[in-house]
Amino acid sequence: MKVTTTVLGLLFIPIAGFGHHSVSGLYEDTVTELEGEVTSVLWRNPHIGFTMSVRDESGELQEWEMAMTALSNLRRWQIPRDFLVVGETIRVAGRPSRQGGNAMYISNVLRPSGEEILLLNNAAPRWSDRTVEMSESRRAGIGDGSEPERGIYRVWSRPPGVGSPFLRNAELDPYLTESARAAVAEYDQRTDNPIMNCTPKGMPTIMEAPYPWQFIRQGDDIVLHQEEYDTRRTIHMSSDPPPEGGSSLLGYSVGRWEGDTLVVRTTNTNWRHFNTRGIPLSSDAVSVERFTMRPDGSRMDWQMTVTDPATFVEPVDLMLHWVWYPDAVVGSYDCLIAAEDQ
Repeated sequence: MKVTTTVLGLLFIPIAGFGHHSVSGLYEDTVTELEGEVTSVLWRNPHIGFTMSVRDESGELQEWEMAMTALSNLRRWQIPRDFLVVGETIRVAGRPSRQGGNAMYISNVLRPSGEEILLLNNAAPRWSDRTVEMSESRRAGIGDGSEPERGIYRVWSRPPGVGSPFLRNAELDPYLTESARAAVAEYDQRTDNPIMNCTPKGMPTIMEAPYPWQFIRQGDDIVLHQEEYDTRRTIHMSSDPPPEGGSSLLGYSVGRWEGDTLVVRTTNTNWRHFNTRGIPLSSDAVSVERFTMRPDGSRMDWQMTVTDPATFVEPVDLMLHWVWYPDAVVGSYDCLIAAEDQ
């Protein structure tokens, strides 16, 4: 397909609400290639959006809306923004929308220079041997073990290839109560996703966030600061009980040390979702996290046990790890920032 120029006025509407892990529910499994001219770009979280104009085989102009990984991920993996320039003709590969219409989720971009940008961890080159990818090799100080005196108080990043710790619904089905299964059966990803339109996540779902985070000292307490939605969760390092009648998205977290492991128990959440794929949580849900840093400071291992008799017939264990890159920062999230002229 060849390309000409037009600007889409609907860029903000269909793709504005896409949250993490909704991609598989909204896009086909097949991959399609298109060539077109970039007509506008929206640099934002949770997914960058841009538009292309494409001339189909009959010569008619088609307007296409594209979504891809988050702006935070480009910054995290040091992929420069200049691979998308309004007015340039590019080739893209991605998965078409399940809802029909001219919309895709992009995994590959071929620039006019012949350089190919890979925008998913598992994306393979399609057109070029000159690639820029979301690769650990692009980061300085991979798994750096220096400065162990920092302890846990550093920025932690999820390395590429390490996915969400939240298991797929099919894997969790044996753990679900009948009422939880019924809730999953009634769930519609297109209308019931709890993080549509940049709605912040609560506990425990926020812990799937793929962006950097850090521990910060706050007097006798510890703050867990995540880049996603600029989330700040206070971990109370005293044994004081949570306030009566109070609940919040992040709940009330109480921490203690077991040797070198920080154990955090969270209750009093009013976020009624285990994940963003329909598994519910009740007000009785309790999560217990264990953060264990490697002695040299290079890696943080994490385990979370979620207990909720209304949802699970037995506690569910989740595991994940992060690594320390000395150049990593907790940046701004800026969900749905304004489009930029180029």
